[in-house]
Amino acid sequence: MIKRLSLLILLVLSVLFINAQAKRYIFMEHFTNTWCSICGSQNPKFYSVLKNYEGNYHHMTIHPSFPYNQCPLYNANKTENSLRANYYSVSSTPTIVVNGLTSKSASSVNAAYLNSELGKTSPIQLIVKETGTSNRSISVEVLTLGNKPAGTYKIYAAALEKVLNFNAQNGEKVHQNVFRKFVSSADGDVINLAETGGVNNLNYNLNIDPTWVESQMYVLVWVQNINTKEVMNSGNKFDITSSVSSPIYTNFQILTNPVKQNLVVQLDRPITGEYIISNIMGQTIEHGYLPTNSNRLDVLVSNYKKGMYLVRIQSGNLKTTKRWVKD
Repeated sequence: MIKRLSLLILLVLSVLFINAQAKRYIFMEHFTNTWCSICGSQNPKFYSVLKNYEGNYHHMTIHPSFPYNQCPLYNANKTENSLRANYYSVSSTPTIVVNGLTSKSASSVNAAYLNSELGKTSPIQLIVKETGTSNRSISVEVLTLGNKPAGTYKIYAAALEKVLNFNAQNGEKVHQNVFRKFVSSADGDVINLAETGGVNNLNYNLNIDPTWVESQMYVLVWVQNINTKEVMNSGNKFDITSSVSSPIYTNFQILTNPVKQNLVVQLDRPITGEYIISNIMGQTIEHGYLPTNSNRLDVLVSNYKKGMYLVRIQSGNLKTTKRWVKD
């Protein structure tokens, strides 16, 4: 009987993993030029639209030599700015390549278009963490949550400057997510995606150039199909992920997983804090507070749909997240 039950649990878990999907971020490579007057006109309107989609996209600006090779951001890294423009055969600015597949003018990336891209999913999820200041270590987890996608892939990591303030020739004063250099190989690193339920772990290093503003620097990572150029998913350190983070409590565990009636979380000691239950897309399902003077949390989840969920326990700046399955 116990053996049959164990096999049933494994079967349920395998089906859930196969159907699991991660949130897919809208990935935008924005080709622009600081001497381009049309860019100076269209970019601010584009950024105004983006404000309504925070947390749903990843964006970087790349500065090719056209229409003017005097652009200082192009001249800061001529080779790699040109490499990315040539990769897509981009020949005019401002051009935005979405998910590696669709090229659009900045003015045509509007609310209607972005709304059509929302809510899409991916079989992989990227978890990016950074440590250090001027010399940084970047760790990347590529989780295969759904069916391992067919095809061959490369992973790219690029150093971006989140906000760069300077008065450009075209009138722009604020420049966002400026591409500075590749942290991975400029041509990407080949990655053999893990099987369903598995993970690839990668590490990169970044030395901050003294001409960059250290506090504005971060790394954007994406996985791209070598043949179709489709970007499967992307990630950076700012993402609110549905990943499993490092435990902050010695014996924090979920008792009985998969769960039928009650989700039971066992801590090593009573703490003051809160819990958040979310689905695999990161959408909050339930939020509450930990019971006082108790190291055990019981949450009734019998009405939840079958599937994979996450529970986050947080106390002040400390937090941890664990996966669980509703049977």
